[in-house]
Amino acid sequence: MPPTHQAVWGLYVALAYFLIGLGSMILVVSAVSDVKVPVGVGGAGLDEYYSKISKFKASIGVTSLVAVALGLFFLVLDAGKPSTAWEIITYGLEYGRWESWMFLGTIFLVLVLLLALVYSASWLGEGSPSMKWLRALYTRARVSRYFIVALIVVFGVLGASYGGVLFSLTNVPLWRNPVLVALFPVSGLSAAAATGMLLSVSLIRDQNAAQDNVLLWSNIDLYSVIAEAILTALFLAIGVYNPNASESVYQVLFGEFSVYFWVLVVTLGFAIPLLLEVSLHKVNPKHYKYIVPVITILVLVGAASLRYYVAIASAYFYPPLSPFSPTQMQFPWGTVWGE
Repeated sequence: MPPTHQAVWGLYVALAYFLIGLGSMILVVSAVSDVKVPVGVGGAGLDEYYSKISKFKASIGVTSLVAVALGLFFLVLDAGKPSTAWEIITYGLEYGRWESWMFLGTIFLVLVLLLALVYSASWLGEGSPSMKWLRALYTRARVSRYFIVALIVVFGVLGASYGGVLFSLTNVPLWRNPVLVALFPVSGLSAAAATGMLLSVSLIRDQNAAQDNVLLWSNIDLYSVIAEAILTALFLAIGVYNPNASESVYQVLFGEFSVYFWVLVVTLGFAIPLLLEVSLHKVNPKHYKYIVPVITILVLVGAASLRYYVAIASAYFYPPLSPFSPTQMQFPWGTVWGE
């Protein structure tokens, strides 16, 4: 059977976990940075400060909400029977299969969606009288803010890690690799940081605030791209020593997918963004609006391409068995539309 017909998961799943990683981690980074945002009872200075960043912060929440929702949409699209996809929750509850990462991952992502909605609303409260109480809960009360931030960090990281855990629990030789558990959230962090840079340049009008935010997100992106490159190399190195996965790795590095991998992932996704990130700290801030969009596009292309080749390369030497181990939960939907 040709490898293209052996692939269990392909483009939809790759896009899903790319978007989920981006949406989950951009919310985490923004929430963690809010710990340093001053908390007060009012005052013109504080209100002026919040007005400078509120639109940017709200856009972070909306970006997270849209990205995770699209990720879930692609997962449902790939599952085969969208009309019964909701049963992933009721099935797990009914049969007590709490240990299934399909069930747990869905719960995590639903909570990320709810938290993204709360986060967006808390920064939009100024323009909505009905949401002022939520804005006050987040911007005026330290305890409640820290509680919301803690929830975002926990479930955001779990949501971003979900795809890597699920892949590593399969019987597919290339995927049965613990490095994926770290690679997926780190790759999501790099995509999130690059997106945060672009939103900073686009939505923060105060020059000093915009510059500070760009440099913050740029530093995060710089180190996360380095970590992503190291983890990718480690993931492939482990695959080389697995006799059932080595052919998949060969196809990525030197075979059918090699040109695309070296160009889209290594060159455009890792090398060029790293050089641009370093140069960003040495140029006049007025040039950010030209450099940041390029970095963002390249990092997003690299992160999405990485997941795609991790997914489709598994077709080589894929055993003719269920991709899931005997203990992994199966759910009542088909593999094609209408089945």
